[in-house]
Amino acid sequence: MKCFSVGLILRLLLRALLVVPALLMVAQIPASPRGLRVGMMPAVNSIPLIVAEAEGYFSSEGVSVELEMFHNQLYRETALQTGRIDGSVSDLINAINAAAGGFALQVTSVSDGLFALVSAPGSRIQSLEDWKAAAPRRVQVGLLQDSIIFYSAERMLQALGADPAMIEPVSTLQVPTRMEMVVAGQLEAALLPEPISRVALARGAHLIADSSVMQQTVGVLLFTPQALTAKADQITAFYRAYNRAVDSINADPDRYRQLVVDAAGFPPLVRDSMVIPRFQRARVPNRAEFDDVAGWMRGKGLLDAAVDYRRLVNDSFVPR
Repeated sequence: MKCFSVGLILRLLLRALLVVPALLMVAQIPASPRGLRVGMMPAVNSIPLIVAEAEGYFSSEGVSVELEMFHNQLYRETALQTGRIDGSVSDLINAINAAAGGFALQVTSVSDGLFALVSAPGSRIQSLEDWKAAAPRRVQVGLLQDSIIFYSAERMLQALGADPAMIEPVSTLQVPTRMEMVVAGQLEAALLPEPISRVALARGAHLIADSSVMQQTVGVLLFTPQALTAKADQITAFYRAYNRAVDSINADPDRYRQLVVDAAGFPPLVRDSMVIPRFQRARVPNRAEFDDVAGWMRGKGLLDAAVDYRRLVNDSFVPR
């Protein structure tokens, strides 16, 4: 007989309570029958979408795109399942979970994001070398256990020769809460997305590592099965505009700092310190990237059913 921890039961109850009102709210507004409605989160992997809209690349490629910012990952996932949005910036763990649960989303490209492991202002661990020297003691780290954040934390530490087993996960759902807790010393460390990590650093936190050292890309863009069937031409045009935005950002990233801060609602203090990645033109995640994430999920007990790479990843929309 399978046993469930109290923490797991509480987490499932919390998700149920959050999703029910979200279902009532998002089901009222279906996605546009002709244009695309695409969800995103306040993180740097949304920058190409923001720039494509601001520069008029979507309209010049013949597609109407409405961008919707979500501050809660559960609401974003619910919006996908209820058809309020056609697609979203997401990650491979969410995509694999959806496929394993019977929701036939498909990944159509990677997206480039950044995460940082930061420690509290008063922590004795203030650098990667301090982290290594503190082994084998455990460090309480704020993150989400069944998420791309935990995966990134372990993989970045492994890439730097540090011990990821030192992480003692403390589940914190909301990124702003996680940031406040580490700055206040209620957590010794936390995993934060760029540029929220810059806010923590400006308030005295210490940078231990960031995901730029990882070879694999785990952020993705994905679309619902309905959109893939009914709006194939629009998605193809979407990616032509996406690539134009990537080229513009890579040519002059500083030009877009104020636009990104305004559009994503980032704190003004990150305008100049925010790390804007060098974005890749649209490509699908490769088999090695997929297998590494799926293997990590199985190792954590997060994935029971097999998920077929060829059914989850659709390479027919990215420009050749």
